[in-house]
Amino acid sequence: MTVATVEVPFEALVKELGAKRAIEFISEIQECYGDSVVELRKATETLTIEQIEAEVKNLKKQGKTKN
Repeated sequence: MTVATVEVPFEALVKELGAKRAIEFISEIQECYGDSVVELRKATETLTIEQIEAEVKNLKKQGKTKN
């Protein structure tokens, strides 16, 4: 199992989600978890690449990405 980390550049989020949704995503994370990288890391440490990919696909199906 590969565990994802939060060191993903913002550009990668924009590529996958589109600029508007990437900004919304960052805003949601800040609202839910604060600005702390440590808190964000802890909140996402159990996510796998597969889970993230599934969420991106789900958002695309819902029309919440630019792709």
